[in-house]
Amino acid sequence: MRIAAVQLEITPSRETNINNALIFIEEAFEHKAELIVLPEAFNTGFFPENYGKVENLENELKPILKLSKNKKAIIVGGVVEKESDKLYNSSVLIYNGKIIGKYRKTKLFPLSNERKYFSPGNEFKVFNTGIGNLGVLICYEIRFPEISRELTKMGAEIIIAMAEFPEERIEHWVTLLRARAIENQLFVVGVNCVGGDKGYPGRSAIIDPLGNILAKAGNSQEIIFADVDLNMVKEVRKKFPFLED
Repeated sequence: MRIAAVQLEITPSRETNINNALIFIEEAFEHKAELIVLPEAFNTGFFPENYGKVENLENELKPILKLSKNKKAIIVGGVVEKESDKLYNSSVLIYNGKIIGKYRKTKLFPLSNERKYFSPGNEFKVFNTGIGNLGVLICYEIRFPEISRELTKMGAEIIIAMAEFPEERIEHWVTLLRARAIENQLFVVGVNCVGGDKGYPGRSAIIDPLGNILAKAGNSQEIIFADVDLNMVKEVRKKFPFLED
């Protein structure tokens, strides 16, 4: 399976963000990617002036849903989601023109205004798809090994971590991604953003169950690819049966 991690610059313009995502998704399709991952809150960024403009998910993501029709790839992206009068920091799974799954961030970051604007989710999720079992977490949640372990116990073969992780703690990001892969013996796809109001530094990465970095990004808008075999998850767990303890 080919994985594409799309490292975007998130701007105050929702239209620009969606259009940039479309360009990179098209590129991923051209490279035969079966799993395409976008950063956290890629539709609005953390720009409060955008929150009131957010529509329901189908309308908000209409261009991406249209583009994904008749394509054999799952797109996973972080979005600011509006339902009734509440906002959520969510992740959605898209396949063949439809939203096939959704996860809402459970741990809202205490050092920003997330808790002021967003409501937390209340359950962890692993999505059983035709390309594998995908566990999803969002940014701050990479710091909690219990969350990744719970996703592993729920059957995850790949953990997707989408983020807007800042420069001053970027080494934490890289270290935590590898740690989550090693301790749970699965693939981790970490997708950060770049630029923006806080100069996000990127450093997205795709990591195998032994903690090896299969692909890594720099600090600009780009897309990285890695070909993975999910059988490696079973093989590593059989050779090193640490999870049994």
